[in-house]
Amino acid sequence: MRGETAKRRRIWLAVIFGVFFLAVALYHLPLTASNDDLYYGSVLNVETWPQFLLRHYQVWSARLIIDGFMAWFARLPYWVWKIFDSLILASLPLLLCRAARLEGRPWAAMTACGVLAFYPWHHISGAGWMVTTVFYLWTGAAALAAMGLLVRSIHGKPVRPWQTALALAGMAFACNMEPVALFCTLCLVPFCIWRLAHRRPVSVLLAGMTLIAVLMLAFAALSPGVANRTAGETASYWVDMPMRGLAQRLELGLVFSLEPLFFERNWVFLIFCVLLARAVWRCARRPLPLFCAGVPLAAVLLFGWAGEWTFRLLPALEILRPSNYEEGSVTLQTSGSWAAYLPLAVCCVLFLLCCVALLAALGPGIRGWVGLWVMAAGLCTQGMLGFSPTIWISGTRTEFFFMLAIMALCLLLVRRCPPRGRMDRLGFGAFYALSLVMMARMAWQGVGALL
Repeated sequence: MRGETAKRRRIWLAVIFGVFFLAVALYHLPLTASNDDLYYGSVLNVETWPQFLLRHYQVWSARLIIDGFMAWFARLPYWVWKIFDSLILASLPLLLCRAARLEGRPWAAMTACGVLAFYPWHHISGAGWMVTTVFYLWTGAAALAAMGLLVRSIHGKPVRPWQTALALAGMAFACNMEPVALFCTLCLVPFCIWRLAHRRPVSVLLAGMTLIAVLMLAFAALSPGVANRTAGETASYWVDMPMRGLAQRLELGLVFSLEPLFFERNWVFLIFCVLLARAVWRCARRPLPLFCAGVPLAAVLLFGWAGEWTFRLLPALEILRPSNYEEGSVTLQTSGSWAAYLPLAVCCVLFLLCCVALLAALGPGIRGWVGLWVMAAGLCTQGMLGFSPTIWISGTRTEFFFMLAIMALCLLLVRRCPPRGRMDRLGFGAFYALSLVMMARMAWQGVGALL
């Protein structure tokens, strides 16, 4: 009987992942090279590989591992990237389930596939599909795979030496991207300190991953190419950047990161807020946690999804919405007005309420604090753009790592409160049906563009 159940689970998992992979593969069919894809594909025609890396390091970037890989990989036929990118994107549900310790559960796999199907993947195409996905999707997947193996080792499951070597190599590739290095540093360094303070062993895998993250972040901070690029982009995009103080840059980064969550239609964050409210209702049904979970959900629905009608019916609420001006809401001219601080205050208060509700939903133990830390570190990966002159040029692709952290938290919330009862069957059934619709839409976008 137990063997039949396991066999049935494997069949369901194969069907779920197969359908998601099919939708992803069809979505990739009409994609073509553009922008930086063409640059990386031709750069070795005018200079050698070492010359390219040395010049890039001196004048542009510290991403030597990714840049070196891209200079070679972009020369291959475009269909090679389509195959690899489809496989990596289709592996994300499995990696998310492993990081949340939910592998082998069909409902968890369907939840992960559903959340990923609702993400607007065209957001990571701004610099060219190949370049943007390698720099964001591939590095995020590599870091997630290494984190999943780390979670496995922490819970006492054996990790072989070759797995450790692969995880450390993937970590070096992932942390060559500055936001990933920042996220991993913020997560792993405090965790190492916590284990040492409680006299728990620090494995070779944990120590190696932490060291790689810290060194990669320091390498990027000290790179002459990063300094030269920042100076050039400041002159091109944000001449007034040197005159902005620390507080104003923090305000820009926070509002840039939080405004899309509460004042725009964001499917991933809406799903997170619904799962958060459900987990609080099921596991921490007390007035304060319910208030902390309900207010952000209401704000997302009123200001994000129904914002057009809300602000039309109640124009006075426009004061709560962040300014669209590049200099931010708080400037030298508006700093004396309390109204200039409202958008920042609203975004921060709503985010803090989410954090309190998340801690209540996951519990006050290590699991709750890990979830809270992951959410804060995810915010920092996008908030760091407040210190970059390309904050308004980089576009929506900079949200990806933050959204990936939110997706992982969605699975942690579902793991905390698995689907049970009639209402859960109805709710999750509706979500799974909508997820299949979104996968079909992805597939049709690919096939329809070829017709």
